[in-house]
Amino acid sequence: MPEANSKPVQGLGKSVLIGGVASGILSIFPGLNLLNLFFMTWIVLGAGLTIHLLKRQTPDLGRGDALLAGALSGLTGGGIFAVLGFMSLIGMTQEKLDAMVESTRALAPFLAESPAASMSSGSFKAMMAVAICMFLMLAIAAGAIAGLAARRILHPTGSKPQ
Repeated sequence: MPEANSKPVQGLGKSVLIGGVASGILSIFPGLNLLNLFFMTWIVLGAGLTIHLLKRQTPDLGRGDALLAGALSGLTGGGIFAVLGFMSLIGMTQEKLDAMVESTRALAPFLAESPAASMSSGSFKAMMAVAICMFLMLAIAAGAIAGLAARRILHPTGSKPQ
């Protein structure tokens, strides 16, 4: 079996934490978090920041390392969002949910009864939990793809690709 030709990437943990935490914090602010609906913007930018920081310390960053760093950055950012999302779901009582439905109806009187009724049902929390888990999985994938793309963009044109 051939020997693995890998060496530890300097600054991986620090870069992943900086990029992941930045994307996770930007993902939780109301209004700003809507940018994640468009191609996981904050997750992608956090992975790009991670790769930028890694390329400064390790100029010959390989594809596998960029893929791993991007995925870990997406996991970190998505994990922050998921933990806070689950905490808010756990603390949400039926009264709070009903109040949220009523305030939504006040802002959008055209809201039909069936979407509002499904929000106030007991299955809403389960649907939100599934949505948060799906977001986390998509954040990992988006981070990995963004890590590869950022490596390609930051890769000097004169050197040989790995």
